[in-house]
Amino acid sequence: MSDKLDLIIKGGLLATGAGIARVDLGIQGEQVVEIAADLDASRGHRVIDATGKYVLPGMVDVHTHPVYLDDLGGISVTGAHGGVTTMIHYAYARPGMKLLETLEKFRADGLTHSVLDFALHGGLFDVEHQLADVPAAFKMGVTSFKVFMTYAKLKWMTDDYWLTALMDVVAAERGLVAVHAENGLATDYLEDKFLREGRSSVEAFTAMRPDLLEAEALNRAMSLARVMGCPLYVPHNSAAACLEPLRRAQANGWRVYGETCPQYLTLTEETTARVGPLAKIGPPLRTPADNAALWQGLADGTLVTVASDHAPKAKKATDDFFEAAYGSPQIETMLTVMYHAGVNGGKISLPRLVQVMSETPARLFGLYPRKGTLAVGSDADLVIWDPTRRHTLSAATQHSAAGYTLYEGRQVTGAAVLTMQRGAVIVEDGRLVAQPGRAQFLPTDVSDLYL
Repeated sequence: MSDKLDLIIKGGLLATGAGIARVDLGIQGEQVVEIAADLDASRGHRVIDATGKYVLPGMVDVHTHPVYLDDLGGISVTGAHGGVTTMIHYAYARPGMKLLETLEKFRADGLTHSVLDFALHGGLFDVEHQLADVPAAFKMGVTSFKVFMTYAKLKWMTDDYWLTALMDVVAAERGLVAVHAENGLATDYLEDKFLREGRSSVEAFTAMRPDLLEAEALNRAMSLARVMGCPLYVPHNSAAACLEPLRRAQANGWRVYGETCPQYLTLTEETTARVGPLAKIGPPLRTPADNAALWQGLADGTLVTVASDHAPKAKKATDDFFEAAYGSPQIETMLTVMYHAGVNGGKISLPRLVQVMSETPARLFGLYPRKGTLAVGSDADLVIWDPTRRHTLSAATQHSAAGYTLYEGRQVTGAAVLTMQRGAVIVEDGRLVAQPGRAQFLPTDVSDLYL
């Protein structure tokens, strides 16, 4: 090993899933090559002083939607400003679209426009006509596939027959299925019923998607997955009611993995009542009791990942609620909100935050230890985090094209001051310094879930 290093990060507190230590990092090329208590600064072509700051592995956001106001380039920029260094995008093949063509287009567009490394999930809206392409997707490095158990009126819903068929094919290829778990037909009936009764749009929206119907769909999906021998990933758990089936699955040794999102940990139905369509997301925001239960589920391991579900869409608070699109911008505020509410709030430790936002997502999708940690041989994907910086979240300071944030005016403590990927600085002191086209496509491999 050459005695000189491209970069030394000195004086910081390295936080990984295993704990916190005051060490320096030596980076050569794209990788971490040395970790020691006191590296000689004269060895570094550049030295970054991280005194008084944490050095975190870059966040691995496995739930992103780069098809709305933020495209594959825009989502990487807003993510990098928030400390995200790796994303797994949902590549949705809507009815009439070919799965393989969709995946190829996402991969090509990402390699051209993204400033961050990325992988892909296949998203199927028409399993009956898209299922035959699933085995070939594995050869492209796409090993996880999502369907919706809800949104029947939108023609997005996959019924149990085709969900079971998908699990059968994916299990044969040693892959993973993800489901949006809500009972679509019951939800649609309740929507019709409540609107006939004259309930307000906001009240009807929350009432028609009750927590029990989310938990019911989760339980149904994990039962089907168990029968078919297919690991199951459940995004955006929003309610305390979801934790019981997840705990039961874990106690039985079933391969079921639950995710939640910052919005379900820190916002409530009061937010929906206040800003209307801007907070129209699925599943809906719920109650303070659900917030508290989800934090406990993160702390005790029932929930294993946190992701953004970043889906910024054009809408205004004055739009007709039921005509407005689902989704909200989340990726840039995700780490800040989780640190402020979770670590500063005493709900989870910093190592646990790293586990659920970096390490475990990387492990689940076969990217660890290249991604998700900072160890000798890992990619130099990192965030320098100032735990003392106080600031106010606002759309005016965000880099999403959405033009709003559900956290407008929220005062927080803690901020990313530098984001690096593979040894190259992407964002420093709030400025993007990377150029599009430097991204790498990351093939996923979930076969270890079958061991």
